Amino acid sequence: MRKTVYLGLLLWLSVGSSHAQKAYIQDAGIKEQLNYVEEEASKWQNYVMITDVWFRQLKKNVSDTLDLKNQNIAELRQTVAARDSVIGQLNGELEKTKTRLETSEREKNAFQFLGLSMAKPVFISLILFIIIALLIATGAALFLFQRSNHTAGRTKKELEKMKEEFEDYRQRARQKYENLVVQHHKEIQKLKE
Repeated sequence: MRKTVYLGLLLWLSVGSSHAQKAYIQDAGIKEQLNYVEEEASKWQNYVMITDVWFRQLKKNVSDTLDLKNQNIAELRQTVAARDSVIGQLNGELEKTKTRLETSEREKNAFQFLGLSMAKPVFISLILFIIIALLIATGAALFLFQRSNHTAGRTKKELEKMKEEFEDYRQRARQKYENLVVQHHKEIQKLKE
């Protein structure tokens, strides 16, 4: 047992003296420093021995690195929070702009007709319907007018024909009446004689 203790002490002293002579790497990253310490440290059974100077330097470097990383994380969180705030404001403004745009489009596509607000396509459809209805009504009125005019013309011709026939009939009836009167007068004259 004493031999083992002496041997360990001797090994430790030899390793310690060799570590004291080797310089610690300062400018490397944490991973490189840990790898360096692992490679250069003395190993005995299941233990790894490093010098106190190396341990303190490594602890200080790890602590500094963690502090720096935590500071960077805090700054990044502040940056993210500031950007989230800006994004929130921009999203609010975007929503307002979308609402104004939708209102503007609705007003642009709307039309006031007889006090009623209606979409332009509905208004155009209504106007087209009215125009088509008026064209149909005008066509129907024109057709009825022509038919009526044709009927009136035919009736007028028939009336003229009837007038002529009536005039002929009247002339004949008057002549007949005159002839009868004359005959009647002659008969009366004959009877008087």
